[in-house]
Amino acid sequence: MIVLAPGCALAFVSRRHYVLHMMKILFLTGSHLNPTSEELARVKERYPNVQIATMPMKDYDLEALKEAEIIAGIPKPGDLRHAAKLKWLQTQSAGVEKVARRELFANDDVIVTSASGTYGRQISDHVMGMVLGFNHNLFIYRDQMNEKRWQSYFPETDLWNQTMIIIGFGDLGRNIARKANAFGIHTIVFRRTMSEKPEYVDELYPIDLLDEHIHRADYLVLAPAATAETLSILNRGRLFAMKKGAYVINVSRGTLLDEEALIDALKSGHLGGAGLDVTTVEPLDPSSELWGMKNVLITPHASGLAPHSIHTVFEIFFENLGHYLTDRSRMKNVVDFTRGY
Repeated sequence: MIVLAPGCALAFVSRRHYVLHMMKILFLTGSHLNPTSEELARVKERYPNVQIATMPMKDYDLEALKEAEIIAGIPKPGDLRHAAKLKWLQTQSAGVEKVARRELFANDDVIVTSASGTYGRQISDHVMGMVLGFNHNLFIYRDQMNEKRWQSYFPETDLWNQTMIIIGFGDLGRNIARKANAFGIHTIVFRRTMSEKPEYVDELYPIDLLDEHIHRADYLVLAPAATAETLSILNRGRLFAMKKGAYVINVSRGTLLDEEALIDALKSGHLGGAGLDVTTVEPLDPSSELWGMKNVLITPHASGLAPHSIHTVFEIFFENLGHYLTDRSRMKNVVDFTRGY
């Protein structure tokens, strides 16, 4: 016999597990997480003991933060210490550098899970769009349209004779490598922890060997998690160690790249160009020289945008909610605070 305390509801979550407390969930909504009424109804139908609140991520009520056991979305990191009842934070982003520190939280046992697996496909499309645009002079042709000028240019080399170095081999790096391989590009991957090399990667090395191979890249793509170890991983020395005419593409975080050194390498003609979806400070300062460079493509941290994303993030949350209530060892994308991702 199960006796409920006043004000509590009973939810049957499996054949063996019951939840006896009233669980408060706070959704902080925005461009990457905005559950529909149908999705929220699924939560209530499966788990009738939950209380759900939704608030804009940019303008939430601090009192709601204090009462939530579960938060989906990322509050201001400085506000997390007020979330005294928080047990689980599900981010809407794959990158978690803002919240991957235990000292931010009021409780030592908080679980943080990311939305890894949501963005790799569309971001890798974005990367290959940049590669094709640079290789086939598409950005030059677009600019020429403003002048109604008809002038053609030979690509400097065939795309299938080029080499791409990818730093980072999570969801993003894997998707980029698959698509680069499909174009016949020689792919070299560097990662922190070694694993068996998949067939769509030509060479796989630990990150410690980057300096031995960086001169080989026609395109270098930054795709690792932002951690203390990857801060300015592409520094001045490495930028100028790259071959003349090479391209840098950054779709992870601006902190991975020495921006001033990049500007110098571009102005000197050492690098052929850069595709930047992220910058050190966002939005990029209007006074930055990067804005006026013909061989630079800047996109406003938009490579991860896709119609499916908000629903994929919700599905990760919904699956994790079931595991949270029954077997937390099965939760997906659990952040390791030691590694920072």
